[in-house]
Amino acid sequence: MELALLDAMNAERAARRACVLVTVLADGRQRLVRAGEVAADPLAEPLGEALRTGRSGLVEVAGEKLFLTVEVPPPRLVITGAVHISQALAPMATLAGLDVTIIDPRTAFATPERFPGVDLRAEWPEDALLRLGLDPFTAVAALSHEARIDDSALVAALKAGCFYVGALGSRRTHAARLERLAGRGVPPEARASLRAPIGLDIGAANPAEIAVSVLAQVIAALRRMPLGQGKEDGAPGVAKPGKAKTDAAPAGRAAAVVLAAGLGSRMPEAHKLTAPLGGVPLVRRAVEAALASTARPVVVVTGHEADGVRAALGGLDVVFAHNPDFAAGLSTSLRAGILALPEQVDRAVVMLGDMPAIEGALVDRLAGAIDTERLIAVPVAQGKRGNPVAWSRRLFPALTALAGDVGARAIIAANAGLVAEVACEDEAIFLDVDTRDELEALALHELAEHADVDADAALEAMRAEDA
Repeated sequence: MELALLDAMNAERAARRACVLVTVLADGRQRLVRAGEVAADPLAEPLGEALRTGRSGLVEVAGEKLFLTVEVPPPRLVITGAVHISQALAPMATLAGLDVTIIDPRTAFATPERFPGVDLRAEWPEDALLRLGLDPFTAVAALSHEARIDDSALVAALKAGCFYVGALGSRRTHAARLERLAGRGVPPEARASLRAPIGLDIGAANPAEIAVSVLAQVIAALRRMPLGQGKEDGAPGVAKPGKAKTDAAPAGRAAAVVLAAGLGSRMPEAHKLTAPLGGVPLVRRAVEAALASTARPVVVVTGHEADGVRAALGGLDVVFAHNPDFAAGLSTSLRAGILALPEQVDRAVVMLGDMPAIEGALVDRLAGAIDTERLIAVPVAQGKRGNPVAWSRRLFPALTALAGDVGARAIIAANAGLVAEVACEDEAIFLDVDTRDELEALALHELAEHADVDADAALEAMRAEDA
């Protein structure tokens, strides 16, 4: 191994950041892929699976044998409160492979006799955590049921982006807790990510059973960490999983992003997005579908022929985001649309301006499929995936990090375990318009549908007549 690669791996290891060393077995070539780079890598799918499992091994891609050496920081569980639940949770979490630390300033509770073999810190969390350090590979469980002990740990954990943050207490207790956290400057999206009441809803009735429910929830969060979204310090942006007691999406709202900046080079005789279909510009039909949903705002990304697109959407309640770099590819328009979304939006449905058959109901169904365990929602018909696609805010950084004329397929592949498939009955999710022939065929099909005739036969007759 080259010294530079070894130094880079050691730097990632020291900073508790995940990475994968890719070795080509045929010639020994090596390169290092950091977790934040996975989504844009050609090997996104096998790299993502390797990081998710934490296992090194041999893979074969396009006939080439590669060995993936995985470096993942050991996951940690920090517990505030040396209580009965902690006594059951600590040994179970250790058996599951988590490094456990218990913090409680109450020396009557935090004793080695009650917690043998555990990293026990009889001090206030704000002091202990300053020395311990929190990161995206750390889970924090607040179990003391004392605001003066738990709150400071929760604030630190949410700020650090821990992959799991949970707190003990009833819903009434949690409502008061959220008010306190808001008063300490914790933003709404971070408060919404706090899992409380803590643990999976298994009907736990005693401390040991509660400990089982907490550990199961921590493991689920660990194995479903979204990959490839990156943070400024290079750590995987894994934190902020959502609430635990429900499959409903976390508090916030959905938005729609309609990409309408492309060159439309396959229809050189006209700008396809402003070409009429049934008397309505193609892009207007797509945007009206977005407006027929509950998603707000509807952001329209313009680029090529921006004035024409704006004119075609005259009178509609949309927000425009211009992409001056539209010629550089799809990723630049996706970035412009995501960056234009307000902070209170917690998910976005990304739509294509040349897909005129999408309906508002589908937009709502896709947005509604995003929850605490599923960060991507795709429509599926006849076993195939189509568009549009809904995204959780937790993956917005990955979307804005894309480069070149590519969509987000690599991110979907890297986070396969986080994808919800939404069943659709028709083929509208595959229907985009690229050429004049496709536009005319669609127009004829719509006319034929209203007239109850065979559209395909009518189209063939038209072409024969033209010939």
